Amino acid sequence: MRLTKWICVVLVAVLLATVAQPARAEAMDPILISLIVSGAIVVVALIAILIIANASEGRRRRGEDTTPPERIVAYQYVVIGTQSP
Repeated sequence: MRLTKWICVVLVAVLLATVAQPARAEAMDPILISLIVSGAIVVVALIAILIIANASEGRRRRGEDTTPPERIVAYQYVVIGTQSP
């Protein structure tokens, strides 16, 4: 290998070592920690909502009735006649 290739290899190795080396550890602010946790909770909640909605939509497309018989309520509509004066 020529000298220029060796220099390039060494420079790439130094660059990779610099990028891969973690920065100095610093204390995290409690507000930042609470924001990260809150964001994670929101993401998990959205994923759960999407999974539940997708599952119930699939049952509706297949025509399955998921309502238990004790929850089915029969409504009776009564029309009250009004007399005009």
